[in-house]
Amino acid sequence: MTGACASPVAWDTLADYWAGDLPPPAEEAVDEHLMGCAACSAVSARVAAIAETLRTEIPPVITGDELAALRARGLRIVENPMAPGARKPVVFPAGVDLLIHRLGGLDLTRATRVAFILRVEGTGRVLVDIDDAPFDRAAGAVLVACQKHFAALPPDTVAEVRARDAAGAEVAATYTILHRFDGG
Repeated sequence: MTGACASPVAWDTLADYWAGDLPPPAEEAVDEHLMGCAACSAVSARVAAIAETLRTEIPPVITGDELAALRARGLRIVENPMAPGARKPVVFPAGVDLLIHRLGGLDLTRATRVAFILRVEGTGRVLVDIDDAPFDRAAGAVLVACQKHFAALPPDTVAEVRARDAAGAEVAATYTILHRFDGG
């Protein structure tokens, strides 16, 4: 069958199918329909591509649990520990999936909210602004997930972390990250 489908599978059903959220009988029915319907198979392939993109999307700031889950998925991860005020050239090595900038050195034990801003050092342009960023309270760190596609961004970035406690007291630090990406 190459034309339009007389009873197309709905997008939300395909999304549930690719997310693994359909009950077995519904999943079997979708499988059977896709085997015999070129039109729905083409739509299904597009939904699958979107689902895979969303599955692999990693936010710019992650939790320790998210980092552990990424490691468990088999991602090749290198960590870059940084202290407040540091200015550090960092190479994103070839063959690595994710570079984690571990922005530490702050007392976050009483923090109720942490803000994270990433800006271009040379221009001040804000690249990322997260008012309520995840953080590792015990380790006193914010985990910034740098991915290969960030090679298109300016190489001179300044990360600013501001933590506020319940009484309104604030601690802040900046970390200058000078990126270089190896090929591969």
